[in-house]
Amino acid sequence: MLADVSVTGQGGLSRSVTRGLLDQATPGLRWAVAVVLLGVSGLFGGLDSVPDPQPETLTAGTPVYGGPWEVTVEGAVVQRVLGKLRLEKETNRWLVLTATVRITAHESSILPSDLLTLDGVTGLTSPTPADAALDRDKSRLRLLQPNMPERVLFIWEQSGDAPVPSSITVSVKQRTYREDSLSSAWYWMDSDTGGDVTPAGIVTVPVRADLAAPSASPSPSAGSTPSPGPRPTASPKTAGRTPSAGPTP
Repeated sequence: MLADVSVTGQGGLSRSVTRGLLDQATPGLRWAVAVVLLGVSGLFGGLDSVPDPQPETLTAGTPVYGGPWEVTVEGAVVQRVLGKLRLEKETNRWLVLTATVRITAHESSILPSDLLTLDGVTGLTSPTPADAALDRDKSRLRLLQPNMPERVLFIWEQSGDAPVPSSITVSVKQRTYREDSLSSAWYWMDSDTGGDVTPAGIVTVPVRADLAAPSASPSPSAGSTPSPGPRPTASPKTAGRTPSAGPTP
């Protein structure tokens, strides 16, 4: 019914409403529904594109629900040394983002590489993390189990020529549970919008800088000869004597 069809504030039918009506129609009736919608849209000024509302910017420690996962971004730090990881260039640095991730889906999940994207940071060698590890034992992140929150270290490499950010904006990816158009099976997938996907949430966190150079052990001054230290001297009573072979079994 036309009374159930919403129109945009600019006088046109919403594309999301149009897509929903087409999806609900049976295959045999989709062409008829499309013709009716085109006629109705002509009365209201055509199909207008309505941008999806952007999520508000949250503070660190606020959980963000993204469909099959819940992400709580906690903080970030920039440092030069990070365990056994090696930088592409010695002058570069690591940017480490700490977040607690809880799988809310019923099955175990491998997090997508673009789960978190950063804004306000220049000089990243890659938009996706160079590595990710569990905070509790620093082992590489692999499979996460449902309802078992884990603190995860998401690690990017940043050029040493780029400025150290004082804060960063983190966008959390979202997925929707929908039917696959090819297999008709239901999966957690990217939303089928045909354009930019709205993030589940945006979090701004301050960045702590820990860029102290690693301390080097002191070396002897040039030209100085280290003292050899005292030498053991033989006792007068044992000098020239052959040591005993010990008790015979």
